[in-house]
Amino acid sequence: MDTAAVKRRLDLKPVLQIMLNPGHVIANLLEGIPLPFCFAVPGLAFTFFFLQTGLDLWRVGARSPAGVTGLAFLGMLYGTVGVALVAALAWAVSRPLGGTRGPDWTLRAFALGYFPALVYAALGLLFNLALGWHTAIAFGATGVLWALAPLIVVSREMLGGRLWAGIVMSTLCGGLILVGWALITA
Repeated sequence: MDTAAVKRRLDLKPVLQIMLNPGHVIANLLEGIPLPFCFAVPGLAFTFFFLQTGLDLWRVGARSPAGVTGLAFLGMLYGTVGVALVAALAWAVSRPLGGTRGPDWTLRAFALGYFPALVYAALGLLFNLALGWHTAIAFGATGVLWALAPLIVVSREMLGGRLWAGIVMSTLCGGLILVGWALITA
């Protein structure tokens, strides 16, 4: 394998740009990012988010250490399989509404859209562990809400540039993700 191919695989610039300029990434760089790497983003984000939730619940006596570990594992599954299912649902809904993007593109775009959630969840976990703060809502849920901005861009792109349809779709998808988190961790 040549050096240029390795460099392309390890280039984190598109991943960081999804948070700052999602439209550019979606238009120009998305296809070059391997799908497993894309799903590492929500997988880690939700692992950290669910771990924060478990730690918060453990500190108030509502979870055991094993329960905390179980929630972290569920977070990893939720971030990969759950986000993939929501992305597949969004793709299926977009088709009769004039969507032109394929399922592979949609999966990549939705997964990378959770990069803001990863940043917030990582910071929240740091504050949770270092300072003992309860951070699941302040950092975890807030990160998922911040992920709506890239998801609006993704949804708008899926729906042929229609902004309001993209806002509605991303809001519904984000709502599904947050309701799922609330049901799983209750």
